Order: sequence, then structure tokens, then C-alpha cells
Amino acid sequence: MRVFLLVTLFLTAFVHADHVRWQSAYDKAHQEAVKAKKKLMVLLIEDECAECLKMLSTTFIDQPYIAYINQQFVAVIVRKGQKESYPIEMLYTMEYPAVFFLDQNELFVRETVVGYMRPDAFKKHLDLK
Repeated sequence: MRVFLLVTLFLTAFVHADHVRWQSAYDKAHQEAVKAKKKLMVLLIEDECAECLKMLSTTFIDQPYIAYINQQFVAVIVRKGQKESYPIEMLYTMEYPAVFFLDQNELFVRETVVGYMRPDAFKKHLDLK
């Protein structure tokens, strides 16, 4: 819970920064993706995870590809063990952070990112030049 509060405070501090527009509930994010005909980008994190915070503060803030992410995806943060529903059997990992890319039918559209990924590598992963 403490990490979630820190992430929320951290993201609030960067309101003027270019950042990913994160949703906090998987089901609502999926419904929005279907309605908007967008893909889902699911960031799975766990509490007390330094690499998760690093990824949120470097890879997903003030990067040239943020507008692309917000345009093409509905992004959602899911915390390990959260009470809200998400397809845990499909989005299963033992390493954090993990980023899953799904279509509207919840099928994988891109290779999963497991562990911290630097912004330049993430941009390459998105196939952006």
C-alpha cells in the first residue's frame, strides 16, 4: 500500500510532465479499450519494488513515445495481490515490473516486458524510430 501511495504522490508531482494516463482498475480499462478500439498496456507491479518505481519515473514520464502510448493504448497499473479483478492466470509473472500488451480480446499483441527497461529500449520495443 505504501508503494501505491508513493507512486500516486510521485505522479501527482509530475502533472505538468508528459506521462502515461494510467487507469487503476483492469475491468474498467478493458471496457474503455473496447469502446475506444484501443489496445491495453498492463503494468504489473508489486509493493516495495525499486525497479517498478524506477520504471514509472523514467520509462513512463517525459519520453517522446508517451503521446503514442496514450493514443494507441489504454494503460492500467495492476498491483500484485490487489483485490480488484484482473486475469491473473493470463498475466502471471514472478518478476516485476512486467508490461503486457493486449488487444481488445485480451490476446497478446507484443512480447511482454519483464523487469526494468530503459526508455531507449522501451521505445525500440514499441517499434518506434
